Amino acid sequence: MTFAAASKALLRLTVLEAANRLAADRPWSAVTMAQIAKEAGVSRQTLYNEFGTRDELAAAYVLWASEQFLDEVDREVAAHEGDLRGALAAAFQLFLELAVEHPLVRALGATTGAEGLHALVATSAGAPVVLAATERLVAITASAFPYVEPVESRRACEVIVRLAISYLTVPTAGAVDAASTVDQVVDTLATWAAAGVQRVYLQILDLHDLEHIALIAREILPAVRDR
Repeated sequence: MTFAAASKALLRLTVLEAANRLAADRPWSAVTMAQIAKEAGVSRQTLYNEFGTRDELAAAYVLWASEQFLDEVDREVAAHEGDLRGALAAAFQLFLELAVEHPLVRALGATTGAEGLHALVATSAGAPVVLAATERLVAITASAFPYVEPVESRRACEVIVRLAISYLTVPTAGAVDAASTVDQVVDTLATWAAAGVQRVYLQILDLHDLEHIALIAREILPAVRDR
């Protein structure tokens, strides 16, 4: 890495860590570029030169936080060599346990002041986050379980990423229960199908994020039919 590239990386890390500290004690809507610049020890002009707008900085913050989570997931998956399902369940549980204490997730859980962040994870604007997290999880899985078919791995990883985001934005269970839900979705639907159930009603909690309908049709239902 060149000196210029290293300096740029250090600047971005310093700024994003500053934003993270500020997000820990106030609503995201109250975090200003001036505050971030002061906390990071840089000028506002430097901040704007590097990130552009506040929304672009927020997007960088979300991506940076997701990389932090995935670093821990990588270590958890590596610790479950030979047990793919166990590795993914353990990694999902660890992710949720870590997320509870993260300033970004607490900001997302606030009743007010997190609108800009919600758009970056729970609507179509969050596609870059989903894509980046999926690619990283695919790489983690391929490294630990190289025998898994790449196409199947990508499908499973995208489902896991989307489920993780759903639990972050609308939590309905503890980390242990949520971690088992990935498998339970398919298992439960397969049981109902075997019993003769032909129709299941899906409750939509966020009308800004209807992509899950297509995801279920594309990934979950074929898996149920194959049972």
